[in-house]
Order: sequence, then C-alpha cells, then structure tokens
Amino acid sequence: MNKKDFWKSLKDYNDSEEIRKIKENEFMEGVTEDFDPDKLSKLSRRKFLALVSATAAIGATACTDYRDKGEIIPYNKKPEHLLPGKANYYASSCAGCTSACGVLIKTREGRPIKVDGNPEHPINRGKLCAKGQASIYNLYDPERLRYPVIKGRRSDWKRVDSEIVDALKKAADENKEIALFAGNVKSPSALRVMEQFKKKYPTTKIYSYQLFNESTRQKAWEISYGSSEYPAIRWEQADVIFSVEGDFLGNEGNYIENTRRFSQGRDIVNNGKLNRLYIAESRMSVTGMMADYRLRVSPLKQFNLLMGLANALYKKGSQIKLPSDFESFLGIFDLEEFQEDEKIKLLIEDLDGNRGKSIVYTGSNLPVEMHLAANLLNEILGNTELYDTKYSFVDLLPLSEMNDIRTLCDNMRAGNVGVVIHLDTNPVFHLPADFRYADALKSVPTVVTITSTKSETADLSGYVLPESAPFESWGDYYARSGVYGLQQPVIAPLFDTRQKEAILLRWSEGIDDEFNDGRYRDFIAETCRAQVYEKIKPASDFKAFWYASLHDGFVEFNESAKKLVFNPGSLKELINTKIPAGEYTLLITESYFVGDGKYANNGWLQELPHPVTKVTWDNYLSISPATAKKMNLEMNDMAEVSYNGVSLELPVFVQPGMSDDTLHIEAGYGRKSAGVVGEGVGFNPLVFITKISDYSPFIQTGVKLNKSERKYTLASTQEHHSLDDTFVKDFHRIRKIIQEGTLSQYEKNHHFLHEEKHELFSITDEHKYDGVKWAMAIDLNKCTGCNACVASCNVENNVPVVGKDQVAKGREMQWIRIDRYYSGTPDEPVVSNQPMLCQHCDNAPCENVCPVNATNHSPDGLNQMVYNRCVGTRYCSNNCPYKVRRFNFYNYRDHFEDSYYENELTSLVNNPEVTVRSRGVMEKCTFCIQRIMEARSEAIARGEEFKGAGIQTACQQACPSEAIVFGNVNDPNSEIAKLRGHDLAYHVLETLNVKPNISYLAKIRNIHTEEIQ
Repeated sequence: MNKKDFWKSLKDYNDSEEIRKIKENEFMEGVTEDFDPDKLSKLSRRKFLALVSATAAIGATACTDYRDKGEIIPYNKKPEHLLPGKANYYASSCAGCTSACGVLIKTREGRPIKVDGNPEHPINRGKLCAKGQASIYNLYDPERLRYPVIKGRRSDWKRVDSEIVDALKKAADENKEIALFAGNVKSPSALRVMEQFKKKYPTTKIYSYQLFNESTRQKAWEISYGSSEYPAIRWEQADVIFSVEGDFLGNEGNYIENTRRFSQGRDIVNNGKLNRLYIAESRMSVTGMMADYRLRVSPLKQFNLLMGLANALYKKGSQIKLPSDFESFLGIFDLEEFQEDEKIKLLIEDLDGNRGKSIVYTGSNLPVEMHLAANLLNEILGNTELYDTKYSFVDLLPLSEMNDIRTLCDNMRAGNVGVVIHLDTNPVFHLPADFRYADALKSVPTVVTITSTKSETADLSGYVLPESAPFESWGDYYARSGVYGLQQPVIAPLFDTRQKEAILLRWSEGIDDEFNDGRYRDFIAETCRAQVYEKIKPASDFKAFWYASLHDGFVEFNESAKKLVFNPGSLKELINTKIPAGEYTLLITESYFVGDGKYANNGWLQELPHPVTKVTWDNYLSISPATAKKMNLEMNDMAEVSYNGVSLELPVFVQPGMSDDTLHIEAGYGRKSAGVVGEGVGFNPLVFITKISDYSPFIQTGVKLNKSERKYTLASTQEHHSLDDTFVKDFHRIRKIIQEGTLSQYEKNHHFLHEEKHELFSITDEHKYDGVKWAMAIDLNKCTGCNACVASCNVENNVPVVGKDQVAKGREMQWIRIDRYYSGTPDEPVVSNQPMLCQHCDNAPCENVCPVNATNHSPDGLNQMVYNRCVGTRYCSNNCPYKVRRFNFYNYRDHFEDSYYENELTSLVNNPEVTVRSRGVMEKCTFCIQRIMEARSEAIARGEEFKGAGIQTACQQACPSEAIVFGNVNDPNSEIAKLRGHDLAYHVLETLNVKPNISYLAKIRNIHTEEIQ
C-alpha cells in the first residue's frame, strides 16, 4: 500500500514520525509500559475504566426456573426435556428499537446467551445490528432495578399497586390529567392496554415521544400522498441513488433492511453491475463512506440544492405537471453556487438518464420541507415504482407534537396534572431544556417511572418500578404492514420485576387478585385473534395458528398495496420555506451504538469503535480541517460551543470530508444517571435543543465556536494495529493492502487486478488438504463498516470489555477490527473499509516462533490456539504481519474493588462453548471453531460424511450486507470456492507467501472515469 494513495488518519496523511513508529512496532507506544498486574484491582467502581465482560449478577435459581409453562414455543425442538450441552432456539422479536426485527434467541440450560436474526423474517432476513447483538448484555446488567422503590426506599408490589390505583382514582375524580408518557408505540397490544387504561381513568392523555424519529418524513409523506405510512424502498432496483444528509445505511429507518437491499445492487459477483450512490452531506456518515460520489454541502445549502436539481430536471422533462404558480417559484432556483463541483453535472446526467430507476432520499433530521422536495424530485423522475408499499412503516400511534408536550409541562406547573407515568422513557434527559420538565414534575403529586435501569427521570420519581427485560417478557409488534411480530420470554424474571404493559393492565382491570404474568400473554393472543387471525382467516383453528405463530416468531399476510397519488397542492408548503443563516451550523445526530442514550450502560456498545472515526467511549465535536485551521484547533483540543445562552465544552476531532463551518456532535452521551458504565461518559449536546426550532431541532445556526485551553484524550483505535506498509515498499513488495478499481476498468479487463503476478518461492513443499479446508471471503463492495460483525463476535466468543484507558493504550480485545482507509485529500476523501481478522495462514509466521506450540495448525487448515499452553511471550503477535492477535494484559473479568464483579454466577452471560481466557494468554479469531465442532459432531451422530456445508461464523451470520462468506474451499460447488477463484479476489500482503485463507474481493467504484481520481 502506497501511503500517498491510502491513509488512515491525518497524521498518516502527513507521514508523521509517530505513525511510522506505530506501524513498525508490535504494539503502539504505551501498550507494554506502565503495566502493573495489581493496578486493576485498585480501580474504584465510579471510575470503572476496565470493565468486566460478564456483567451478570442474577439469582441462584434463575437458570433453573425455566420460563416455559407449555406456552413458549421453541424454534427447533420441544423444550420439555432439555439436554445439557444442547442449545434451544426461540423465535422472537427484537425490542432494541422500533424496527422490531425478527430474532432467534439461543439458550443453554435455560439461559439466553446469544441473539441473532431470524432467517425466515421477511424484513431483516436473519441479520441483526450491533445494538440487537449486544442486547443480551442488558439482561445480565448487575445494576438492573430489582424491586419496586417508593421515595428511595425498597417496597413491594402490593403497596405500589394500592397507592398508585388510589392516586389514579383521585386524579380522575378531581378531573386532573393523568399523563401516560410512552415511547414510539409499535405494539398493537400495548396500544390496546393504554386505551383500556384510558377508559378506566377518563382524564388520561397519552403522549408518544422519541428523540430521533421519522416524523418529518412521515408528515411530508402525508402532505404529498395523504398517508403517514411511508413505504419501504426497493434499493436493490435503483441504478442511481441520491441521498441528502440521509444515513440510510447507518442508523436511519430499518438500516439492516436498507443495507441488505442496497448490497443486492452491489453484488458484482452475481449481477455483474453496481448501483451508483451519490450523497450530499455536511458530516462523514456510514452512507457517505459507501458513496461513489460525495458532495460536501452545508445543511443550510441542501434545500437550494434539491430545488435547483428539481428545476433543472423538470426542464428536461417530467412525469407530472406542476401548477403554474409553483413552476414560477421553482424557476427561481439554480445550481450556480454548486457549479464548480463537476459532480453536480454528473448527478444531473445520471438522474436524467435513469428516470424510473433512481431514488432521491433525505435524512430524518431534516425538516419537512426537505422531504417534500425529495418527494417532488421522485415524482418528476417517475421513481415511485421503487417504493415498496407492501412493507410500509405503520404509524400505530402518531408521535406527540412538541407543542402538546410543552402544554403538558405548563399544566404540570399549574397543578392540573395528578399523575405522570413514564413507560420506559426518559424525558428529563431528552426534552428541550426550556420545557423545564424536571421542574414541572415537582408540582405533580404522583410521579411513576417504569424502567429497567437508572435514569435521570427515575431519580425524580416517587415511584420507580422495575421493568422486566425483553427476554423475560411477552410482546407483539406491527411495525410494518403485512408483518405481525411476536415476542416471547425465554427465561423467568431474574428479579422482582414486571413488564410495563402487564402493570398498566393490572391497574385498569383490578388489583384484588394475585398478579398473573400470563394475563398479558392472553391479552396478546386476543389481539392476534382479532387483528390478524380474523383478517387472514386460515384453515386451522386459532390455537394451532397461535402456536405456529409463536414458533415462527411472526405472521406475514397480504395487505392491499396502497396506490400512490401525488397531491400537487402539497407543493405550496415549499413556497414559504425559510432557511436560517449563521457563521457556524451545528448538526446533532443519533449515536450509532448508544442511540439516544438508552444503551449508555452497555459496555459492549460503548467499546465498539465508531464506524467513521474509530473513537470509543466518547463523543466529540467534529470539524473540518479548514475550520480547525481557522480556529487554531487540533485533535484532542477542547473547544467551547455556544448557542442561545448555553455553552458546552467538548473535545475536537478533525474529520476529513466535513463541510467547512459545520459542527457535528453525536447525542446519547453525557448521561448523569445511567449506571456505573454509562455515567460521565461523553458530553450532552441536547442542551442546545432549547426551543422548538423553525427549521429543525437538530440543526442550529448562529452557533459560536471558541478554543479552550484544556486538553482531552480521545480513545481512538484508528491507528492501532496499523499494517506496516513501509517494509512492503522497502523490499519492493508492491502487492497492495487495499485493492480497488473502477467499473469501466473491470468491464474492459476482468483480470486487471492480476496483471502483475509475482512468482512465490518456498523451501518446503506445499501441504495438501485432502478433506475439509476452511476459508473465508469478504466482499469490500458490500462492507459498510457497521460493526455488526464485531458485536456478534464479541458475544459469541466471550470477548471482554476493557474500558477507555485500556483502549487508549491499544489493549482492546476485539477479534475483528474494521480498518478504515482514506484516499484523496483531507477535504475530498474517498473511503475504503476492510475487516481484518486472523487470516489463518497456511504458512503462519506465528506458529514458527511459539516456544510452547500454543499456536499451531489443524488438519482442516485452522490456525488454532491452545490457551492452556500459552505462556504469554507474545512472539506470535510480534511475528504476525496482520496484527490481529490480542493479549490479555489483565484478567478483565476480575480484580475490581470490593469484589464488585467477583460473583460465582457472573460467568452465566458467557458462551459455554468457548473458553474464557485468563490473564497472560494470547487470543484471536478461531473461525468460530465451536460451531464447526458442533456441526461435525452432529454429522457423525447421523452417520453422514462431514463436508462443511451450512456452517456460518458469528460475523457472517450477523453481517447485514452479506459481505462475508465462509465454508469448505475444497468443495468445488461451495460459494467460498467460487469467490476465492473470482477475478477480483486477492490476499492482503500476498507476496509474503504466508498463504492467508481469507480472500478479499477488491472494491469497484462505479464512477464515470476509468481511473480512480
């Protein structure tokens, strides 16, 4: 790899001495220094800088009190006779976000240990995001609320029920409002419960709130088409895609589905063609990293860009006739301010040449007017056939208007609200500061929060009621038209908890009888019968239908596709659009991993490297190199951002590709009450959402930026384990690490990648593998860098969380890293992602230097580790050219102050099929050998020849883009054999002749020129 062509950071781009040393050494500076084995035991609980991987602290009977009472339906077999050592799988739905993806929950001896996508589910098709993968961590969180609390003191459910029901009756009798503060409701049964509750207590008002949402897109769709149910998009059918500040591959909408469908249009192996992705954005996003053409455009210029494009394309022809007054208005807009960018001309040509086969998409943080402009463009281009109305996003309960919530706050202060019940919501943290929600709660006699963890809202509540985890709860979802999802518990509640719907149901039906957690299950069955069974009218009786639905985890049925009829009158909404102005523009977006702060206490998610910056355990202020130069700011400087009388000081990250004078901060950090893991991590930019914005609450203008004298260390893994490209150059090794080309280049010559072949020599004969031989292929055209593979690997293989200070020293333990490379300039970078893991080399250099044969080769081609032999010399890591081995400097699961995590049951979160490594041991990717051994054993038990078909590694199973393929390369009919022999397949550092068993498919860019600029 020539560093003039590819670079990983600005330091790398400038060829700094620091980066050269990192590449030359086994570890980055400081990794092996300051190593005191006793140091970790002295860490305070509040600091918690090196976290335990297993955060389970559960009751001794939890794993023997199976949840099944004859109503839980396993996916694979009957659960009555659980066999020790054999896993059971239960189909359910993921409750991590409103997408409600179908999942399979793996249990061992009655305890859940792994969550993966349900391959039969029509939306996510067996794939699952990082948050869904890591959700198992929340079940075993030692800081989960375990019992009801009244005014800070432990109580019991009998007293809670009695006092709250009395308060509800009193509020209703006095005609005072009872406020139910819910999240984004996607459960028809939960909605029925709230409606039943409202009938019991007529003064009830329901508020639905979600910080980051799709409401502006839904409002625009309703204005344009008369329905708020925005359809899915057939990304796989789009030849040209243009996104404006829309991160549909990162964290908008159902990005797992988006990624899958988008990647189908990038399958050059099977389809031989690629879609072309344009994006105009102010920050660098996951979607921006995948773009063929990327335009840096400030949020304040994006409306003019869309309208200018609409004008230019309308003049070239249109599928609709615009009203004359709007035609005149549209004619005002031109693209003069963008004409210097050649990419604008190419964009117009491509959209014009692909009418009906393109899509224009706008980001969820943008105002309604931007989405209306996108709807207009798609109508002009005739792109509406790419909308998949079969799977529209269902709006069961529209989100409350911010003015309604502001009115609630005013009513609370006026003494007109008798009871507020927070249903697993945290408005104290999320709502705009000028609502003064926390202050308003003081005027409410009865404040209830039902939650599973600490929160800022729970701290101000008189009643804090512990909520059961999704793995312990029943539920249903209707997030997409034609798909009804079911959620079933797979373990009994570990503590004295109840699910929020069951609590409300009890308060509305009566509290005289003993609590029956099966009542809500029956309530869901009633919903299923009325809203699904009666609609589709199957031949079977309802009982058989119900059990079959539980077995599958969902019901799919046909709903009549809605015909899209565009309303030209909606265009008048665009005429009065006002674009604010200001020197600096602040953009606030949702965190990729901790979301809006909900997952702040999940160590696995906190430690996942950011897909773009690779920063862990923090958020920061992203600015462009030009803005940094203007303000004399450098990486890790602190800067003060001020807006509307509010200031926030936070660290600076100089991000290539940022729009100049745009400031970007991810929200979800800066929690003051979240638990030991999440408290004090990062900074809270929600303080800037201080009013209902005329444009967008997440885009503020007139922001001031000043340099602070303070410094702050960000723990970024970007420069850790960098491959040494200098020795490749010095020894005339010209085989590159990143291989790329253009589509036109590939179409002219399919063999362009291998025109320069280098004869490789070895002093020994090549070993022949007669049976199964394992290998992997990774398609760089599909990989988005989302980290789902990393999260899945962490859970599957008991990878510990080490904490920010250890990450900063280069001691992170993740077996997979996503190397992100830039090419081009810091202002106009082009991005390449490359998952890097153990290559399982046939001539593995690590094996030759291990003095105790702890790392050796298996008969089926695996580079394997024998942990009990390892004495920790680290010679193997020093000799690995790919830098993929990880050393346990500490036992990260033990040695905490007060033995906080030294509990005999903490291991229950671990996968029992994978060894838990101790201090002083080297570890790395094993190609999920435990899955291989299980499949081999089953084949032997059946008396069949083991050919290696059907095995998926954890990373492969999770990957939403299906970029990873694993299998037996000696099987000529296998997918891996096909990919390994493909024209685009290559091995990283192939000229070293270590014979790696991971092939990469070179990235092909669909650009207009033959050579990459």
